[in-house]
Amino acid sequence: MSITKGPLTGIRVLDLTQAHAGPFGTMLLGDLGAEVIKLEPPPGELLRLGDPKVAISSYYFTGLNRNKKGMVLDLKHELGKQAFLDLVKKSDIVYSNYRAGVPERLGIDFESLSKVNPRIICCDITGYGNTGPYSGYPAFDIIGCGHSGILSLSGDPETGKNLIPGGIAMADMMGGIFGTMSVLSALFKRNRDGKGMKVSANLLDSLLVMQQVMFQNYYLTNNKPGLQGRRHLLTAGYGIYDTKDGVITLASVRHAKAMRALGIGHLLEDDKFKTRTDRIINRDELDKYLEDIFLTKTSDEWIKYLRDENDIPCGPVLNYEDVINDPQIIHNKMIIEMELRGEKYKTIGSIFKLRDKESKICGDPDPPPDLGQHTVEILKNILHYPDDKIKQILKENDDSIPELKKRLMNMDIGDQIDDLKETVMEAAGATK
Repeated sequence: MSITKGPLTGIRVLDLTQAHAGPFGTMLLGDLGAEVIKLEPPPGELLRLGDPKVAISSYYFTGLNRNKKGMVLDLKHELGKQAFLDLVKKSDIVYSNYRAGVPERLGIDFESLSKVNPRIICCDITGYGNTGPYSGYPAFDIIGCGHSGILSLSGDPETGKNLIPGGIAMADMMGGIFGTMSVLSALFKRNRDGKGMKVSANLLDSLLVMQQVMFQNYYLTNNKPGLQGRRHLLTAGYGIYDTKDGVITLASVRHAKAMRALGIGHLLEDDKFKTRTDRIINRDELDKYLEDIFLTKTSDEWIKYLRDENDIPCGPVLNYEDVINDPQIIHNKMIIEMELRGEKYKTIGSIFKLRDKESKICGDPDPPPDLGQHTVEILKNILHYPDDKIKQILKENDDSIPELKKRLMNMDIGDQIDDLKETVMEAAGATK
């Protein structure tokens, strides 16, 4: 691995995750220097399918599985299960995002694994939680967004139509972040008492936490917030505004300084707008003034005048082409180049910027592994299995779902993809 020195150097993670939430959470641990072993069933992980691809991996898999070693084990076979348990003895964390109840059925839940290794930390991410009336239901990102109330905020109030928040997998990513935060806290505790523990996160709860302020306002006022559109519910002059040639973001004109800079300082003498509270109460009327004003100049002219010359927070609305060429993002080194099977590609870099007195702690990331790329290496160098046992395990893998494996080798499977995805999920133990 390229990241040989980091805060989590020496920590080994067994990654049983699929889809988005779990792989994102374990990727963060890998970015911090942990040795992450991605354990896949013989067909491979669900996200290896799909287009477009880098080398033979989909953009989804490529984007979520850097800094990991790839290993194939069939946990439904005796030797595969034994190898997994032997790895548990030599590992620190087992990270999964199976549907609630699946780890128990597979015998890889915390209660079972802690008997093998009392120091083991087990993290599981589910859709709704491990218990409760909905715990057994299937859940994906958009399901969590709808159930948590966040879709009731996301959309245009004029049309009444809901929108996916930012078009991104918000529930999955927050589930992965909170799962990894829980793992780090468990590691800290284990350093004190030497004992492992079970931690968990779920998509529903993660999105509720993200709405902390909005729910607090609802409890205090008993007013349902509704679709937010382009404005902020709780402040004035905060949102997205049309300009002469596009759009601009503005972060509040609660302050008198901003109103004067925008040429509406005279409104400060009006009882409706004298104080910050007045301006929030009458924000809809204030917005009408702002909408007319912003149409008089271009976005660049407003940003130069407000932000650069008067220190009033505002900014552009960039598309992806703008973002990757933005000088601040380039300076932050958030766009990096990687190589997979001789094919170079660009991706988003690590969020972690860590240095000690001598040097940068975390180095450049490794690309995602090929399916089973490190299986033999792990069996030989970590578990010290003899060659004949390694051959048995490899044969066990090859004998599992042979037809599916053949189809996976040919990624041009067109209409078979959806059916293939279902088969992979079933083979993996009904993961979320």
